Amino acid sequence: MATIEDVAARAGVGIGTVSRVLNDSPQVRPATRARVLEAIQELDYSSSRAAKSSGRRSSQSIAVLVPFFDQPAAYQRLRGIVGQLQPHGFEIVLMNVESTAQARSRLMELPRRGDIDGLLVISLPLSDEEGDRLAASPFRTVLVDTRHAALPSIVIDDRLGGQLATNHLIDLRHERIAFIGEPRQNPFGFNSSGHREDGYLHAMSTAGLEVLPGYVKYGPHLRSAARAMAIELLSLPVPPTAIVAASDVQALGVLEAAASTGHSVPEHFSLIGYDDIEFSSYVGLTTIRQPLFLSGVRGAEVLLGLLASEGSRPFTEQLGLELIARTTTAPMTSASDVPRLHQRRVGRSA
Repeated sequence: MATIEDVAARAGVGIGTVSRVLNDSPQVRPATRARVLEAIQELDYSSSRAAKSSGRRSSQSIAVLVPFFDQPAAYQRLRGIVGQLQPHGFEIVLMNVESTAQARSRLMELPRRGDIDGLLVISLPLSDEEGDRLAASPFRTVLVDTRHAALPSIVIDDRLGGQLATNHLIDLRHERIAFIGEPRQNPFGFNSSGHREDGYLHAMSTAGLEVLPGYVKYGPHLRSAARAMAIELLSLPVPPTAIVAASDVQALGVLEAAASTGHSVPEHFSLIGYDDIEFSSYVGLTTIRQPLFLSGVRGAEVLLGLLASEGSRPFTEQLGLELIARTTTAPMTSASDVPRLHQRRVGRSA
């Protein structure tokens, strides 16, 4: 059977151009579109694709590609997906990836498979070529917590989330506000932490507040790393009175740092997280709630709708965010002015 690579080679264009023609994108010049359509007809690619599609419909299988599925946020999304798909009789094939090489290999292999009805990709950034390959594959694909112009995507606005978190602390009269997140440059290309930092910086700038030197910390998405970064923040000559953590997992590390150094939250400093994963309510964490479970449900609903239809156009659906105020944030008071930690004490705690 002809492949999308065969069509691209015959027409003298890239795979992405073929994908855009197949999805009726207006971003293709008429002459190029005509050349691609001619190659499709010559190679009988439409019939080839339809044959693959009809063959896979009997499999009743949905693949879910997700990095680090055991992370709390990924787990909640998977719960929503499974709960939505299982009543329809689909077998769910979980594809966990823990390295960039594994992710790239999966994304190269998947479009050639004929044994799945659909694919859900969670949180994994796609290159232009990877997204175009999936859009042109014989099965339907929906993205959750990531986006590509050629595919339906369920997302949130992380910049807005960072602003909401920071503005909550500003409304509580905090001015010395720090941020803990992940490095912008990372092997997978994850960008949610960077977008949340952008929202933090925008809120600080809009309020006319300075981000003091050393107030932005980067580290791996681990409680232990966040704990170490928080201890560094609290040991500064002028420590913050509030901290924005880019995730609830990192916020838990900050709480561990407070406990290990004899500080109380929010008496000595306020703390806000991001996600509202399950443990957040147990520790009273103020956080930005993103609809983790709902995003999984919506991704599955959109995929089911695509499987029941003949055609589709790419779109982006943005879900809402909500500030959940609990006990780790409080108005700025004189008690919140954290004294500098004694160096020997910090050394023992770290």
